[in-house]
Amino acid sequence: MQYNNFELEVAEGCARISLIGPGAPAMGDLCDEFVDLMLRLNEDRAARMLLFIDGDHAFDFHHNLDQLATAYEKNEGIGELAADEEISRRIVTLIQESTKPVIAATRGDIRNLGLCFYMAADVRLATQQATFTAPELSGGLIPGWGLTHTLPRVIGPGRALEFLWSRRTLTGQEAWQIGIVDRLIDDAVWEEELDRFAARVRGLPQPAVHLSKLGVQQAANLDMTTMLSYEWESQQQCWTSLETGEGLRAWQEGRQPRHDATLIDEED
Repeated sequence: MQYNNFELEVAEGCARISLIGPGAPAMGDLCDEFVDLMLRLNEDRAARMLLFIDGDHAFDFHHNLDQLATAYEKNEGIGELAADEEISRRIVTLIQESTKPVIAATRGDIRNLGLCFYMAADVRLATQQATFTAPELSGGLIPGWGLTHTLPRVIGPGRALEFLWSRRTLTGQEAWQIGIVDRLIDDAVWEEELDRFAARVRGLPQPAVHLSKLGVQQAANLDMTTMLSYEWESQQQCWTSLETGEGLRAWQEGRQPRHDATLIDEED
């Protein structure tokens, strides 16, 4: 499939997906391309991690408020909004349920529903030059895209409401200080640090990556006893994996593990 909103490059275990323009994408087109992209990459053994970056386009998606306002005035029902909400559910669910790490990295402006997309990632990176602006609530609609779940979990309820209600713009430094950004990277070494982080993540045994992602996602909702049981069950799954075997041998031999196509084929 030819993508109009994404540019994809898969190299050395990393799927690097750049957002391309011009202009904010139509939600339906974005969703169709994103679904195809995620299904393709989840099946691609060469892609061990997914890295979303702002190429020549910022993380800036939004509802078509003009269409929604027209539909409201004509008493056409909530169908237009329902279609947008279904799109958001599909996109966020694909990110959350992906068996592979999903990293979002920005040097630019995160705005509107782009913030929701950014917050859905497993790990979020940015430079000090990046800015973060919450979706506009003055139209009377809440952000959606799971933002009322992700945002208070990382910055707390009060800060989440202040950020949403004030719609002030945060600098990269401010966003990192309150937890929206997981790691702040100096712009001068941006590409270098992205490559180093990608090399680290793609070099990890995939069962351990996937099961640790599931565990962290569930941690807030489960007690310690349940999580200890989950960890033991996960350890047993890891133990039977050829990638874990290669990881342990590499550790013992003082070298980097080799998770090549041959090993992955044998795993199946």
